[in-house]
Amino acid sequence: MSRGVGRIVEQRVRANGIEFNVAGSEDGGSPPLVFLHGFPESWIAWRPVMESLPGVRVYAPDQRGYGRSERPTEGYDVWTLIDDVRALIEELRLDRPVLVGNDWGGALVWMFGHRHSELVRRLVVVNCTHPKTLVHAVIHFEHHQTFRIPWVPVFQLPKFPEWFLTTKTGRRLLRLSFTIREGREGTMDRGLVDELVANFQKPADMHGPVEYYREMVRTQLHKNGRDRLAELYSKPIGVPTTLVWGMKDEALSSDVAQKSHLAAGRDVEWRPLPGIGHFVALEAPELLTSEIQRVLAAERSGA
Repeated sequence: MSRGVGRIVEQRVRANGIEFNVAGSEDGGSPPLVFLHGFPESWIAWRPVMESLPGVRVYAPDQRGYGRSERPTEGYDVWTLIDDVRALIEELRLDRPVLVGNDWGGALVWMFGHRHSELVRRLVVVNCTHPKTLVHAVIHFEHHQTFRIPWVPVFQLPKFPEWFLTTKTGRRLLRLSFTIREGREGTMDRGLVDELVANFQKPADMHGPVEYYREMVRTQLHKNGRDRLAELYSKPIGVPTTLVWGMKDEALSSDVAQKSHLAAGRDVEWRPLPGIGHFVALEAPELLTSEIQRVLAAERSGA
């Protein structure tokens, strides 16, 4: 079953044991693109960019626990989330797509590159520091990174975040969490932000998204988890990687982000966007589209 308007159509795809809602268009050429969204979003955060890429096969899932995808009570550890991406690529029969992700989606792109470089052609990360680099900065108070993400400890509380963020006041705060982080006042698509916030009407809608944070903290706190991450990061990313960065991101330090190549084990192309905030796809989709087109041109030319 599919639904949609124009060239972007939503379909149900069963992968890694659950059903995903995947938006996409198959009317383009190679290489295909797979977009992974962040918190607190859904595939529609990528819609303006996807619609600006005619002639390109594009896909964007609502990730596990988000939007119209299935919302299991468990399975939000990074290993399962990476397996979700792999299974979606396989079920969609994509031949080494370019993987693009922002925020939490960007973290998964970094990790996927370490674990499954053979399944992708290139990586494009948007405003997400390499997870190993970010954790190191948080622990060592580099560039005040520890204090830039105050919601992470709050999200460790049981049930409260899910309840509060789906109250009327909580949804106002969610909306503010988007608009207050734009680099140029008034440039973010408010209508699209309202669509994203409308996804969170009851605590169950927020459970999965908050669990991403809880599971990542649990992984860091347990030795087995840390050892498994160390093993993952010991394998360098094997494909060209680009890091696009809205330079007015107050949540993630650009100084810290520029060290991501050390954890990636390879050179990382740095593409700063002056005056743009954290949610680049919502604030400056035309600039992000240009960056993606540049990456696609490099891939097609063999550069």
